[in-house]
Amino acid sequence: MRTYYKILALFVLCLGLAACEFGQVEQGRCVAYDAAKQTFVMVLDVNHDVNNPSYTGGVMKYTMPADPAEIGPEPTPGGRVQINTDKSEVIIYRDGKLETVKVEFTDIQKNIIPSNPKVAGHKFPVINKDEGTITEYSKRLHEIVTFKVPAEYLELPPSTWEAGDECRIYYKENAKHQALRFMNVSKTNIFKK
Repeated sequence: MRTYYKILALFVLCLGLAACEFGQVEQGRCVAYDAAKQTFVMVLDVNHDVNNPSYTGGVMKYTMPADPAEIGPEPTPGGRVQINTDKSEVIIYRDGKLETVKVEFTDIQKNIIPSNPKVAGHKFPVINKDEGTITEYSKRLHEIVTFKVPAEYLELPPSTWEAGDECRIYYKENAKHQALRFMNVSKTNIFKK
């Protein structure tokens, strides 16, 4: 008889777990943030890997968690989604959609960590309208890159070329656009005690 109750308890437990709705996690680059409305827009990274992102998951708008305890540092948005030196292109977010800009890289300096004097204390991007170039620092790639763009792109605001923060959210499938937890990966040190 005891075995019967154990099996029944196990069955009820399994049935209960089957009825639970587990959440999902999304990660991506923040390209827009409205603090007043508590909404943000992310370009989704299908790899979920800060060191090897693939921003091909689309552009999604979310609402911040209702519970302030579930919100990390606020995101800083930026228009630059990704630099791809192999393909000579920069992907930007402009006018509500992604745009791939063909560029000519004129200088690439590798292995430049954030404390390097070439970066520390300097403001990027550097837009040189006379030469038609933009110089940017990529923290992820540890590279300072200078590239030529078509003339009309030099008139865009500097924020177009700044990388937005990498963010991660937790949400339930039945409320996909409502974040239940928000983490600013760029501004959170998970190893800090």
